[in-house]
Amino acid sequence: MQDLWLVGMMGSGKTTVGEPVAEARGMRFVDVDALLERREGRSVEEIFRAGGEEAFRRMESAEIERLSKQATGIEARVIATGGGGILNARSVALMRGTGAVVWLDAPPASLGRRVGHERPLLAGTDVIEQLSKILDNRRPLYETAAHFRVDADRSAESVGAEVAGYARVPVGDSSEVLIGPRLPLRLLPPSPHREQAVVIAQPGAMAVAHRVMDRLAAEAVPTLIEVPEREGAKSLEVVGMLYRRLAELNLGRHDTIVGVGGGATTDVAGFAAATWLRGVECVLVPTTLLGAVDASIGGKTGINVMGKNLVGAFWHPSRVAISLDVLAALPEGLLREGSAEVVKAGFIADPRIVEILDTHGLFFPMAEVVRRAVTVKADVVTGDFREAGRRAILNFGHTIGHGIEVVCGLPHGYAVSVGMVAAAAISADRYGFDENLVRHPLEGLGLPTRAAGAHREVVRRLVSRDKKRTAAGMRMVLLRGMGDPVVEQVDGDSVELGLDAIGVDP
Repeated sequence: MQDLWLVGMMGSGKTTVGEPVAEARGMRFVDVDALLERREGRSVEEIFRAGGEEAFRRMESAEIERLSKQATGIEARVIATGGGGILNARSVALMRGTGAVVWLDAPPASLGRRVGHERPLLAGTDVIEQLSKILDNRRPLYETAAHFRVDADRSAESVGAEVAGYARVPVGDSSEVLIGPRLPLRLLPPSPHREQAVVIAQPGAMAVAHRVMDRLAAEAVPTLIEVPEREGAKSLEVVGMLYRRLAELNLGRHDTIVGVGGGATTDVAGFAAATWLRGVECVLVPTTLLGAVDASIGGKTGINVMGKNLVGAFWHPSRVAISLDVLAALPEGLLREGSAEVVKAGFIADPRIVEILDTHGLFFPMAEVVRRAVTVKADVVTGDFREAGRRAILNFGHTIGHGIEVVCGLPHGYAVSVGMVAAAAISADRYGFDENLVRHPLEGLGLPTRAAGAHREVVRRLVSRDKKRTAAGMRMVLLRGMGDPVVEQVDGDSVELGLDAIGVDP
């Protein structure tokens, strides 16, 4: 987990909000001004009087650099910076590279009521007028520095509840996932040469797509292209249509493709980005839980040709922007489907996710669970960008699940749920794993655990085509225990055992 950096004007509530947020998220709270006072043995006001603002800013920047270098990813912190923490470009880069930067923004009148005359930059001035001048000068810097903006002109409890939902999860050195109650302040990463942004969206995501278009208008010239719903988007015909439209727009190498929608839409948008002009920037805005925690992260793009995702490319999005408000408004069916990939992350790496879902069911705390599931996938992908090794554990439930998805016409998450039960049964036979540790949480979420009615020979044939097969045979992800996955070769008898466990007809 990365740090959460709070920036904003004096009086915006960084310390007041930061301490309870840190406690709620199990993080340590750090106040940069307090650190400086302890280090120097004198107050901020005394430091200002002795050396002036320039000397203080040098100390402030040095402290931010020290904190950023201490970031380990293990003990995450909520860090309240001084009001001028964004004045140094290097400090901004360090904050953005080691966590989510959240700007607490309030109008001068509210700031003035909170701070009075005691701050060094306000002494002997008309407080509101002076705060207005400072804010006007710094606003562009806050907008550039922050990943997210929060309206801080309300109760600390309300501000804290929103701030607690923000996070940044890096995926390798060149990709990041931004998570929060709302979309980021700027959807696209900085780029001096970008001219256009093409938004690819499915019909069911049009409301979010139009919000994205409005946001993009300040960053590039946006164009919206609609693709079919779900797997209907992942065809050669749709990809051909996208190429023709991109050619008409003369989309250049420095431009950006933005995918807005569920996993199928982000798959085809990513594939188009990977192959247009041999690769252009891709940014994804998933609108389903399944897309948010799985399909949009990791750079695997693909379309369906005689099988699931048999044509594809690895092409990592530079940014994935997850809006928790969008996910929380999902209909129950889409939430349930996505919960399969969430609980999968718990089975393979973070059993705490399974505990939370067991307790709350579909009414789980969205911010924590999404953050945990995204972190699982990001950690695995970071160590294996092209699925040459450990990344294969993310396919738990997918080998048989993909066959079930095609034969039964099940949504992807439902098919993976059934596939996980099959894999758990094979794990029980091979390692003595208690398959109920998988079956019961899935049933508690209302997910299917059987595929009665599926024709066994058709499923078997589809499984034999799975992308994870090698010359030595079929590979499957099995569990030796909760959070202890292993990729093993399996024979036909093992596959038959798995199919028996999920009720596939002989």
